Amino acid sequence: MQSGWHGSVIVVESTSSSTGVRGDTRLRRSTLVYFGLPDYAVYLAAVPVSLYLPYVYSRDLGLDLAGVGLILMLARISDVITDPLIGYLSDRTSTRFGKRKPWMAAGVIVMMFSAWQLFAPIGAVNNWHLLIWSMLLWLGWTMINIPYFAWGAELTDDYDERTRITGWRQAFGYLGNVSVLAIPTISGHLLGYGSTPREGLTIVGFMALVLLPVMMFVALWKVPEIVRERKQQVNVIASSIQMFRNGSFVILFIGFLMLTMGTTWSSSLFMLFAAFVVDVETSTQVLLLGFYVTQLASLPIWVWISYRIGKKETWMAGAVIYVIATPGYLLLGPGDVLLFCTVLGLYGIASGNFVAISLSMKADLIEVAGLRTGQHVAGSYMAIWSLGQKFFQAIAVGIALPVVSFFGFDPNGVNGSDELLALTLTLTIPPMLLYAGSVFVIWRFPLTPERLVRLRRAFEKRQTRRLSLTGSSAAS
Repeated sequence: MQSGWHGSVIVVESTSSSTGVRGDTRLRRSTLVYFGLPDYAVYLAAVPVSLYLPYVYSRDLGLDLAGVGLILMLARISDVITDPLIGYLSDRTSTRFGKRKPWMAAGVIVMMFSAWQLFAPIGAVNNWHLLIWSMLLWLGWTMINIPYFAWGAELTDDYDERTRITGWRQAFGYLGNVSVLAIPTISGHLLGYGSTPREGLTIVGFMALVLLPVMMFVALWKVPEIVRERKQQVNVIASSIQMFRNGSFVILFIGFLMLTMGTTWSSSLFMLFAAFVVDVETSTQVLLLGFYVTQLASLPIWVWISYRIGKKETWMAGAVIYVIATPGYLLLGPGDVLLFCTVLGLYGIASGNFVAISLSMKADLIEVAGLRTGQHVAGSYMAIWSLGQKFFQAIAVGIALPVVSFFGFDPNGVNGSDELLALTLTLTIPPMLLYAGSVFVIWRFPLTPERLVRLRRAFEKRQTRRLSLTGSSAAS
């Protein structure tokens, strides 16, 4: 295996990877910190869309709740074209700065201005404002995250090091979650501005405007990109066909989408549930802050557990905690703050492993797919993954909000016991079923460390035979 530096890129002349599960080297901690920085700023710009926007745009800005849900769904579905296209193009991009970095730099510009327009609108807003800027926000998200995740998947061939990379990156993302709530709350206490959801949204918009370009610049400058010399994909359709013939990918993809839909469904209704059922509207930000701190604190523990029992088993354990915690919402009523905190604490622990472990499992699949096809596939795999994630998040928001509206719940009106019960049941039953279903799906995931080693050796032998035959043909 030979490699060389091309600017901010390391070019690796190899079509295979280490045949062991664990390599001999680990990335420096400073490299992991630099690599994780952009996720902090991206979370600042993305999390409020499901957490704050339905509440603020319906309660404070006067848009219809069901309409807000449908608009946010349409904004995510618009990526059905952009996600596969950007994934495919990033796999085929070739510059002195790498395949992934130019796309991420361009995406920053789109995302930071869109976040500002959504989170701190000037004057009256209408449905068109929400739709246009939401679509542009997710376009910027796509331009950043698909190449970003592909870049991370290509940084190492080590089975456990992949979890370490995704864990560090996700830690910065969860720190962004904490900041989304902590900084407005602190600002509200110290400066008298930031305590309400709308004021907090404005502060977060300003932070995203400033920190997205700064943190992205540091990562692009300090972390090299690994580029393996492989064939370019034939076309996006052929790539998609190959992808969905990969049974391991389909299993992981379905399990991930079920869990994604469940968590998005819950988060889209959380603010309404806290304000109208538990009657803690003024304490919502503090409660969520506790949830995100728990999520952040549990992440390194889940990473350690995955080293001991395996990625699949760790992922399933988190999903089981979701299943156990969700019925707790049915026990809550006005003033049940302690029990509410208990449910949120279990949710925080469960969600600590979800993204990091699933991305690490996906990186293993991408390595196998690249070895099998001899092509650059990371961007396309991440694009389909992102598209599915956005689509099912859109479906969750687009169904959950209209459902509670259908049963008579109105955030701007008077709600009786029947409307509040409908809100509680809508928050509880669909997510619980989705979480339970994801456990049964992921249980069938077949790619273990031992199987990964066997596949690497098999592809190495295949490549050796091909090179031998090529050399014999050239000699004759």
